[in-house]
Amino acid sequence: MCSYLDQVRATYYFRRAVPLDLVGCFATATGKPRTEWKFSLRTKDRETAKRLLRPHEVETDKLIDDARAALQPTPVLSPGEIAAQQRAAEEQAAQAALEAESMARREARSELRTRWRQRRRTSTAMLSPEEAAAVDLLKERDAELEELRAAVATMRAATEGRAEAVEGRQGGAAPCLQSGSSLSLSGLYERFAASGAANPKTVVKWRSRVAALIDFLGHDDAGRVSRADLNRWAGALVAKGLAKKTIVDGYLPAVRVALAVAHDDGAIAANPASGLRVRAPKAVQLRERDLSDYEAATILMAASGIHSDRLAPEHALARRWVPWLCAYTGARVGEIAQLRAMDIRQEGEVWIIHITPEAGSVKTGTARSVPIHSHLVEQGILALAKQGDATPLFYREGAGNEINPASKVRAADLAKWVRTLGVDDPEVQPNHGWRHRFKTMSRAAGIPEYDADRIQGHKPRHEGGKYGSGSLAALRDAIDRIPRYKVGTE
Repeated sequence: MCSYLDQVRATYYFRRAVPLDLVGCFATATGKPRTEWKFSLRTKDRETAKRLLRPHEVETDKLIDDARAALQPTPVLSPGEIAAQQRAAEEQAAQAALEAESMARREARSELRTRWRQRRRTSTAMLSPEEAAAVDLLKERDAELEELRAAVATMRAATEGRAEAVEGRQGGAAPCLQSGSSLSLSGLYERFAASGAANPKTVVKWRSRVAALIDFLGHDDAGRVSRADLNRWAGALVAKGLAKKTIVDGYLPAVRVALAVAHDDGAIAANPASGLRVRAPKAVQLRERDLSDYEAATILMAASGIHSDRLAPEHALARRWVPWLCAYTGARVGEIAQLRAMDIRQEGEVWIIHITPEAGSVKTGTARSVPIHSHLVEQGILALAKQGDATPLFYREGAGNEINPASKVRAADLAKWVRTLGVDDPEVQPNHGWRHRFKTMSRAAGIPEYDADRIQGHKPRHEGGKYGSGSLAALRDAIDRIPRYKVGTE
């Protein structure tokens, strides 16, 4: 029996009550006393839910233990007792770090699973399903190759001369090709992480993937990793229910770059992860991933309605404006949720929202200015603009952390709210569905593909598209071609 397993409709949740003697020691995001912890495990399979339950149980056990310890009177300790406590604290800190990494793995798995669903749901009207899948796969491979080339180039510059030094030892033989040698996979990955070849968020996600391989193999020796080992690992991940794209995009690249460091050093003869293929069942798509007209109208009508007084002001503001901004820009919900007051501004004669890595995570790492649809201007969105004010619009300043930034938490809040409105088809992401819908509507409105990609922050599909730019006035005219939503605002 799983004490903390709860089921709401078909989805499983972790749910645990705060002990009565500790009520008041923990607070919710709104500052109210917490009476329970409840987290969606994002699965409808009971066995999977049981596995995902454990990190939450460990984390809340620690919170409860820490709270009880804090309530105990502080005794007068001898120097020896103080030293013993320091050692115990160090051990607890190490354990907490392991538990935090376990939590990060769970969050990263969930996000990568979402990314996989989002990618496989992209519809291409002019292609057959098989052709669209092939095009998507080629784009993913191109992006992966670009990232790996950049990583290898950076690591070569940082480790110049190291390979020669390795070859010079023991008559030119690379020591970790010898029997009984050891070259740490985790250490190799940390060298890659320190190179700056990947953004910090990717570094955190991939670190847990390398740890997962080490757990599977039962050792941390890169010199002992074979292609057969990696094939067995990939097969085990498939058997756990992970999708092929999740493994290809989220697991293998982390291991590949770590082993590339060793190969670059001359420490291993070849990179066993290079060109590795994953064999898994083909994904099934039951409907388009766009929000339907009815679903879009339902969300926007609720967004324009009256929101509970119990919501924090930033939360209510997010429900009011984030869906509308996603509808008329096709932006990623996280990009909208992290907007600051200064990011709504006028450039020349055009009012824009400025999506920038300065405010938070942007997938491409590149800032862009997106004109505001005239319908949003008429609704009064410009009242949110404050020149030079870096205050977040849609979450409380200082909320969130590195693993779970406040904008990501707010996006999850919005997705959960949208599900309560009846937009609960598991084939459609309640936030990302706007992104698919905008692309569909832009095609119907005759917006050039280059302009639509620029508005949404998609990479150009060919080399020539990376050169030059378009005027904001032209982009504003393009966005205004999107038909107005006639719900709750007229």
